[in-house]
Amino acid sequence: MKASTYALMITILVVVAAVTGTYFLTGQGNSQQSVPIVKPGDTISVKYYGYIYYGGERRIFDTNIKQVAEDNITYPKTVSYKWTGNFDPLTFKVGSHTMIPGFEKGVIGMKLNETKTIVVPPSEGYPFDWSKVKNYSLVQTIPVVQNLSLEQFNKRFGKVNPLDNAVYRDKEHGWNCLILKIDATNNIVTIMNNPSVGNYYQPYKNISALQIYVEKISNGVITFKYVIEQTPILLPNGGIIDWQNNTMFRINFNKEVAGKTLYFVVTVIKIKED
Repeated sequence: MKASTYALMITILVVVAAVTGTYFLTGQGNSQQSVPIVKPGDTISVKYYGYIYYGGERRIFDTNIKQVAEDNITYPKTVSYKWTGNFDPLTFKVGSHTMIPGFEKGVIGMKLNETKTIVVPPSEGYPFDWSKVKNYSLVQTIPVVQNLSLEQFNKRFGKVNPLDNAVYRDKEHGWNCLILKIDATNNIVTIMNNPSVGNYYQPYKNISALQIYVEKISNGVITFKYVIEQTPILLPNGGIIDWQNNTMFRINFNKEVAGKTLYFVVTVIKIKED
């Protein structure tokens, strides 16, 4: 092929790429190949994992890569991470707004089989709602004797049929309680909280990092303190203890990723033009 003819072909290909934004020329000399590039309107398939930082430690919150999901040493997980068992490629149409804005923007311009880390600021990720955050004192009090509605009783003891003089474990505090009286007409259950001063109790059996220390019992009132050994802690009600100081702690009912900078390691494995 004449040099002039070859130069003309290269010029035409470059013009086409500039107009469509679809292909990228690779190779040297006579071995030129066209590689698809992601643009709005394309339907693409990707493999990925997403992570956030807690105290400088990377924690995975989502992935469709089996190796990443199975390896908790190299890829430690967030407390709300859920094993789905689904490792199919993620397929979506770019610009359809089915993904968070920062993710969609990040894949535009990626080449087929390219791997890239996409950084998504909070403004283009998941919004944070301060109304879903509640602050609590580490030191709290509770009456020794309490009247509970049946709904309150079920929340603290589980859905059991309360019986006179029976003893049940309080799931919110970890100590045992005695049933003093049952008012079936008004659905009121009278209980006596029965912890011991100086003892530690574990409210949730599977959460060892959260305990309650009973400081004193005086004038019918129990004074106790929450002992939080680490954060974050995922609670059974979906809230996350994600902050504490010397006097307070907070329970956050937002998604664990809300309000945080997100990092996605993405590999484009398929591009289908619109």
